[in-house]
Amino acid sequence: MTQLQHQIKPQSSPRAGDHKDWNFSREALIWVEDYPVGVNLHPFATEMRSWLMQEGKFQVFTRADKDEPHAITNPYTYDASALAALLAQTINAAHAFARSAELLDPVEAEIGRIRLYNEQVLYSTRFLEATTKQLLYCTQVPRSHYEHAALGALLARECRDCRSAGRPRHKISLLGSLAHKYHLCIEFEGCLFEHIKLVNRRRNVESAHASSQSLNIRLAAESRAELDADVVAIGTELVHMLRHLSDLELHMLKDMDAEVRRRHRAAIH
Repeated sequence: MTQLQHQIKPQSSPRAGDHKDWNFSREALIWVEDYPVGVNLHPFATEMRSWLMQEGKFQVFTRADKDEPHAITNPYTYDASALAALLAQTINAAHAFARSAELLDPVEAEIGRIRLYNEQVLYSTRFLEATTKQLLYCTQVPRSHYEHAALGALLARECRDCRSAGRPRHKISLLGSLAHKYHLCIEFEGCLFEHIKLVNRRRNVESAHASSQSLNIRLAAESRAELDADVVAIGTELVHMLRHLSDLELHMLKDMDAEVRRRHRAAIH
């Protein structure tokens, strides 16, 4: 895939880590024997942002779709699809719960508020992880570097190669490395990373471990009002983050699609 070979020079990042060199891999495209028939990812960040802004829908990929001709083989496409559906359902449920006028016991209302808040934080974070890993799968970055990584490790983690070679230790940013090729570093490191860190802290502190928000028993309407404000706040953050991820996603798709079309033209002539 000669036309897809992009080199990135390592560059220091004060917010996350150095940028790692990367190229597109063969897995960036869908192949039938030695002929590419499509790109091997789906623009979920772009579609989810449109859905959140009530401007469009997102496509759902199921297990059955894997058996279709010319199906996407990127495993993170299917992960991102499932998480997008779960996130959307959670947002809808939280909105309905917060805006409902149905009589509800105050304890049940407060438990419902915390449950729905935690689910939205968790699925937002996991969706961001899956969409980032879907992009990384299309590169030559070893899968072992990100397969089991949580969102924080995609932002900054210790460079294994230098550690193993006994060289000075430093951190690298896999997400920053993807952005660097397309001159998106300022937007990512000056804005997106701070928003992602905030979501990640919410997940770590409030949703993923033994600690949780405390029950604050009050009128059901007050619990619902707090959830309503939280749903809007988290959704606003997510829309902002997805705008930057969408920029990266569309840049990569453009390069990958150009390679498919280039090979098609070469085959015709």
